[in-house]
Amino acid sequence: MKTLKTILPIGILLFFCLSAVAEKKQKTDTAALGKIERLMKSRIFYVEVDEAYPSGNSSVTINSKYGQKRIGGEGYVSLATNQGQIFFLDTIATGRLPFFGRAYSVPYGEGGGVEFEKAKIYDESFKVIKKRKKNYIEYKFNVRNRNDVFNFYIEVYANGKCSVNVTSNNRASISYGGKLTPIPEDKKKAMGL
Repeated sequence: MKTLKTILPIGILLFFCLSAVAEKKQKTDTAALGKIERLMKSRIFYVEVDEAYPSGNSSVTINSKYGQKRIGGEGYVSLATNQGQIFFLDTIATGRLPFFGRAYSVPYGEGGGVEFEKAKIYDESFKVIKKRKKNYIEYKFNVRNRNDVFNFYIEVYANGKCSVNVTSNNRASISYGGKLTPIPEDKKKAMGL
């Protein structure tokens, strides 16, 4: 009986402490997500990807002057030396993302990656998703280049990390992992902003 009298108050105290910590974390996440939301609504931001997840591939073989090398595994490819990026300026997007996977109908010499230059953004939707344990921003849009239409689905979390899923008419789907940030000053100067 004595142990029950000591354990019960400790348990109640622990419960209140944990709920206070969870509430504080949720407020912090909400504030950080609000900051990301304002950045995205300004329509001037940048996504840099450093991971690729090709569909249907457990690894990728790259041919170079040094021979063949297999990279990745379990559907993961690190883009440490070949990072992709997408710039958003109002209703225009410019992007260069490396592509690993199957291209169904790509003109000769144009199978290098998912690339579009100053492409108009179509069918755009922006939604803040607030769930009990996970809050994020869902951003969907389409862009066209000369020969293809790319459909993007991006989930952005409070810390700026994002997942980018790309489907197109002429290639297999691919996903990327990266970070959404304001456009860095050196990139602004290079773009003439």
